[in-house]
Amino acid sequence: MLISDSMAGRAAAGRHAIIDIGSNSVRLVVYGAPARAPSVLLNEKVTPRLGRNVGETGLLSDKAMKTALAALGRYAVLLRLMGIDDVETVATAAVRDAANGGDFLDAVGELGLNPRLLSGEEEAITGAHGVMAAFPGAKGVVADLGGGSLELTELDGAHCRHGVSMPFGTLRLEALRAAGVRKFTARVHKALRAAEWSAGAGLPLYLVGGSWRALARYVMFRLGWPLDDPHGWELDTAAALKLLRGIGRGKLATDVPRLPAARLASLPDAAALLAVLAREIAPASLVFSSWGLREGLLFRRLSPAVRVQDPMLAGVAAFTATFDVTPSAAAMVADWTADACGARDGGTGDSAARERLRLAATMLALAAQRIEPNLRTEQAMDWALRKRWIGIGDRERAILAMAAMANSGRTRIPPEFLTLASGAELRDAVSWGLAIRLCRKFSGCVARSLSGSSLSRRAGRLVLTVQPALQPLHTEAVDRDLRLLAGWLAAEPAVEPGEVPAEAQSIGAAFAGGTSGLT
Repeated sequence: MLISDSMAGRAAAGRHAIIDIGSNSVRLVVYGAPARAPSVLLNEKVTPRLGRNVGETGLLSDKAMKTALAALGRYAVLLRLMGIDDVETVATAAVRDAANGGDFLDAVGELGLNPRLLSGEEEAITGAHGVMAAFPGAKGVVADLGGGSLELTELDGAHCRHGVSMPFGTLRLEALRAAGVRKFTARVHKALRAAEWSAGAGLPLYLVGGSWRALARYVMFRLGWPLDDPHGWELDTAAALKLLRGIGRGKLATDVPRLPAARLASLPDAAALLAVLAREIAPASLVFSSWGLREGLLFRRLSPAVRVQDPMLAGVAAFTATFDVTPSAAAMVADWTADACGARDGGTGDSAARERLRLAATMLALAAQRIEPNLRTEQAMDWALRKRWIGIGDRERAILAMAAMANSGRTRIPPEFLTLASGAELRDAVSWGLAIRLCRKFSGCVARSLSGSSLSRRAGRLVLTVQPALQPLHTEAVDRDLRLLAGWLAAEPAVEPGEVPAEAQSIGAAFAGGTSGLT
């Protein structure tokens, strides 16, 4: 089916495009809803390496500019055809440092784009906003490594400050390292001292940029890590330094999946720089982020009310909405299962973080019921483990996946999950999934059946209370799932007729309030 101009115009509403003219690549990304966890609708890039040799010649080469302008011309036409006029075009270190950077930007403007040249400080602060968006409340230092420069910025949990740019981009590192380890280390140390850099000791170092992510993917592969998406992955600094030393010396495996040869070749340089930064800054850990400059540009456009939304819940709610699952429907199920899942007595870990994750698990479990039965368990696990949720890490992914498995009646905890989360957390997740399974089998997730029944734990018993008019909903199949959950909780199953206790309705408003504004 062809898409008409009017249809394209309606589809373009609420979409935003960013064109990032970097020192290594020139990229177009089109973003869609939700605003707090934007979806990527189109992602294209070329690699003209604009910053190559700028340090030696002071100029962007004709060949690199020609390649970049050809890509930018394509992007401009694509955006017009898509009906997207909310476009932000930014240029960074290579264009900033080149004597002919202004001429290049004039040529970009002639394509119908409106490029903005970011200063080093603006580039650093904007990239740090991307990390703030991905890791709410983050404290530490952001190190954003591009082709032409390295940006460092402090994060205090709510603000970015002290953004500095240094000439240690990936296109420059090979030449800088050719002078030897001592001179390279001294040069980085001198730059940090000139920037009066003293922040970050004992806090996370957030790493932004394709080279850092490639490095993370390589290390994850070498460690046999169960997952392969580096976003949100955290590595202890002491352990990282041991690995970085070997990589910096060029001792590399060549069979790493999803790691192009060009990225593999740049890993020794990236590892050497990171090793120096880790020793100089002394962070507690290294955290890898896929969000940076482009997402920072988006985040800075948001209203304060949208900024404070939970990005994980926003993303899960938008995704499950495509399966006709709403946060309010999931909140009713989460409310009904709360007592069985220990939501009213604290459970393990921070209760607020636990409950937001349980609500996400509920949304994903309900969405899984909308797909073919033979695909449900594996698909739901893939969603949990491999879809890029913002605001959670591998630990939370394992918990979501375990809940998805239990929603299908599987309670065996895979050994690899125990490398990601604790046994207690995974056992909790099993109870979440079994409770969701019981809820949907009994009630069909219909509001009237949920309000006319309750599930509670009392004195070693798991009690399903059902109003008389709803007694036909209690079948042998429902009883099997009640016994399965009760057995997992080491409780005696029981079914009682009667009115639903008032306290069983006490959490629903909190859940509903926590999901407002996400869809």
